[in-house]
Amino acid sequence: MKRTSPPRTSAAAAAALATAVLAAGCGSENASGPPGAGDRADTAPPLYRVRAAVLENGEHGPQLCHAMAESMPPTCGGPDVVGWDWDDVRAHRHRGTTYTDLLDLVGTWDGRRFTPTEKPRPARGSPEPGGPDADAGLPASCEDLKGGGKDGGAADGGDRQRVLDKARKLPGYAGSWLDGDVVVLRFADAGDGGGPDAAERELRTLWDGPLCVLGAEHTEEELKRVQRQVDKQVEDMLSSSVDPVANAVTLDVVAATPELKRELDRAYGEDTVRLSGWLRPVG
Repeated sequence: MKRTSPPRTSAAAAAALATAVLAAGCGSENASGPPGAGDRADTAPPLYRVRAAVLENGEHGPQLCHAMAESMPPTCGGPDVVGWDWDDVRAHRHRGTTYTDLLDLVGTWDGRRFTPTEKPRPARGSPEPGGPDADAGLPASCEDLKGGGKDGGAADGGDRQRVLDKARKLPGYAGSWLDGDVVVLRFADAGDGGGPDAAERELRTLWDGPLCVLGAEHTEEELKRVQRQVDKQVEDMLSSSVDPVANAVTLDVVAATPELKRELDRAYGEDTVRLSGWLRPVG
């Protein structure tokens, strides 16, 4: 997984992202999103929920913390918080830094700043599950392979590694993962007879272990190129990765707005980039 620094909050970066999002939303009268991204004046801005700490020091005002450094005093970087009142929370203070424990917050998002619309509450329970629904594991078509192998036993680890090494060199390779003793591989049609059927025939010459070969729309190299492009394009990105199970790029961002999804779908194809937002829509 590729990790990036905390989201940038400079005026230039915010302007660049707002311009891209506005362009993506043009031509749609029903587009909805945060203020500054093409909303009509009579449309109430959507609310977002986020679990985060808030920190202020001599270098910046209150900011949401996506990840807080375990120093003393702690540091973090994130979006500015508008209208923050330290009297509303239990705060810690150390050498010019004021910060909170994890909070559950609800508010609006204008593309670069978060404005609370409710009183902050201490975080309770586990965070809500989020992100793309990547069903890691075996597809139904591969379930009968569990516990399989030539003699009904698990495949030898060395044989499994040789299969994985060979698979990465075949045309159309789109990724792999393990589920128990089953090796799952994806291949996209590569022309000249390449693709999942040709790959399985080739790999079966190496072993007769539990192997499931699936089709794919994108090769791994295609998805890596998309990942490099969106890393440069999306200003409020938190992290990105190539997901072989979903055969897509997974992109963690501050807010997964409808405008940003439309923009990425238009640029790379529907669901080629799957968004996961730190700020989650309410309702």
